[in-house]
Amino acid sequence: MGCQAPPSKILQKQYMAKSYSRSGLRRDNNFSDLSNSVGGLNNLLNSLVDFQGSTFITQDLDAIRGLYASGVTSTTYRAFGGSRYQFTNSNGGLSEYLPRVTYQNRLDKLRIFSGEPILNGGNGLTAKYYNSDQVFENTSNVFSGSPFKIDNFWESGNFQYTGKITPEAVSVNGGVEWEGFFVPTSTGTYNFSVSSSACFTVDFETQGYVSGVGTYTERSRIGITTTFSASGNAGTNIITLTSVSNTQYIAIGQSVSNANITTGSKVKDFNRSTGVITLEPPTGISNAVSSLFTNQNVTFFKTIGQDTSITYSTYPLIEARKYRIKFRYFIPQNIDAVAVTRAITFGLSGPDISTGTLLRYTYLYSLDYDFSDASKGILSDFLTNSILTGGGTIGSGSLSSGYVRVNSSKKIDVTYQPKTSVPSITKSSVSSTITSGSDIISISDTSGIQIGNYVFGSGIPDNTVVKEIVINSFIIVSSNATSSATTVLTFIDHRGFVKRVVGSSSGTTFTLSSGDTSLLKSGMILIASGASAYTGIITTGSSSSLTISPSQTIGAGSTAYFYQSRGLINNGLAEYCLPSQTKCLFVSSNTNSGSTVIPVVDTSGITNGWTVLGFQFAANTTVSSFTANSITISIATTRNLVAGANFTVTSESGDRSLCCPPTDTSPPFNPTLEGLETVAAAPSLRVDSGDVKFDALTATVSAANIANISSTDSSTKRIPIQTPSGTFNILCS
Repeated sequence: MGCQAPPSKILQKQYMAKSYSRSGLRRDNNFSDLSNSVGGLNNLLNSLVDFQGSTFITQDLDAIRGLYASGVTSTTYRAFGGSRYQFTNSNGGLSEYLPRVTYQNRLDKLRIFSGEPILNGGNGLTAKYYNSDQVFENTSNVFSGSPFKIDNFWESGNFQYTGKITPEAVSVNGGVEWEGFFVPTSTGTYNFSVSSSACFTVDFETQGYVSGVGTYTERSRIGITTTFSASGNAGTNIITLTSVSNTQYIAIGQSVSNANITTGSKVKDFNRSTGVITLEPPTGISNAVSSLFTNQNVTFFKTIGQDTSITYSTYPLIEARKYRIKFRYFIPQNIDAVAVTRAITFGLSGPDISTGTLLRYTYLYSLDYDFSDASKGILSDFLTNSILTGGGTIGSGSLSSGYVRVNSSKKIDVTYQPKTSVPSITKSSVSSTITSGSDIISISDTSGIQIGNYVFGSGIPDNTVVKEIVINSFIIVSSNATSSATTVLTFIDHRGFVKRVVGSSSGTTFTLSSGDTSLLKSGMILIASGASAYTGIITTGSSSSLTISPSQTIGAGSTAYFYQSRGLINNGLAEYCLPSQTKCLFVSSNTNSGSTVIPVVDTSGITNGWTVLGFQFAANTTVSSFTANSITISIATTRNLVAGANFTVTSESGDRSLCCPPTDTSPPFNPTLEGLETVAAAPSLRVDSGDVKFDALTATVSAANIANISSTDSSTKRIPIQTPSGTFNILCS
């Protein structure tokens, strides 16, 4: 009796233990003051045990954590009906494959074909969850510390929170950060819309971003209260921010406060480019701005539960290219949000998406999504290596151990007419907006511009070409701009184009003041502003000058363009006919056969002892000596040489005559100014064996030229001529 506790204390202990066991973490008695919420949840779950000695704790729920609806609707289920895999049997009927071909079999095959879909095949953004004590509204990152949970829960971008943002959260407050990639399905400008009763931010990849820090540019940050300088006119609903950049903190639906603005006015609309904000006054009031004010502080504010929204328009995005994106949803600390609506909704519109469409997970990709080439399927490789109708590139510009072969069932039709003037090669010259580090050029008039055209202008690197055109909106080019500006760009015809330089000429010498002669070869043509006609070029080995013909007077600082003189250029001997070992010499005036001195245009780079090749020269002919404009050869020429003809000289062994193919004739003919002349040593026609076939044969013989034939004359040589009427013989003496 003396050791027994008072009845009141026994009852108190029993009551507390029983109450704790049954109540646990129920909403009406959630023990929010407990220091260990996990212990409270374990106590609640343990009351559900059916067998004595068993336990039920939070870890037992790990198997189902992170599960969420995958978006399959009843309509999707009905689409499975009648989709079993069948084939036509020998009797003409349909039979099912045995063993059955399952959806998994077919999905595996599709995966090989399409790979990890990088276009409209996303898995949702990576979501990171934070508790209320980790939210710091006025810091750049909003959240502090490590997230207590990470998943990629995203379906259609419509989040309605009736309780916590995730079951593991301490309370209904806190926040979530979604981050990953957006991949557009068409090239163009996209619009992201965000509407929320809480606070939020929107970040999108900085235009021209490549790697390193500064991935994002913050597009919107909507908090509880922000104050900025603005001006307003009396009797209107318009105010203008002093700093346009502050529009990123403005949202439709925010309340607005200033002594000269009617209480209860809200933001109705705003312009990110001008900083102009349209206000909506309270019901019954015509104008929100009651008095004129200039550069005064205006406060924009909201409460949790008050809906606000923004729309962000991206710069032009390229189809199938990934772009970093980040959204944040949060409720600041020390705000009671239990009894208010908590939601955030994301919308998307673009070139192929109508306005009002929710932002589905298929456009969004988690931070760890596999975009590597190894994850791409057969179809992706096919599209990457296809030549589109606008043109393309075959193979690599660098040395390769393999070859790229192009097969065609039709002939290769090379239609190329060399241009003759700067206006004929200029496709367009138009004002454009470029952004440093970006390959997208905004342009309001794309008339005349073609895929493949070269682009020239301030801030555009050399050898930049047009890759894609969105009519009267923008173009995508092969290189990123080096500056940001609105400037006039010139688009030049790419067919046959070699390079552009700046220089001048006097007579037959063109001197470069900007650029060099690399890539230039004799036989190309030069087109320059101010020139009266296009001219052919002959390289001299100099990096700053070349010879032109006919002569031209081109003023200093003129832009010159070099083009191929013919449509099909064969560089198959480029590595065999190296300029340091083989030269093409051009004859400057007519030279008869039997000559040992040959006048040429230029002898730069040759040496005594080099072999002279061509059908006009005897075997083993070499250069004995040379001047600037002639060479002396060891053996006299065997054929005539006419002005403009070319031949090969080389320091290497082997037949390199094809390095400089003859441009006048082919042996056994002799070139003359009147045309081709058969050499005396070559017969006109010889048939050793075989048939000579004619579509028609007419022989006209004058009787005066026929000699008398006697009975003693004979011939053993005949040429048989087969005709539909029989075989006739021509007697040969």
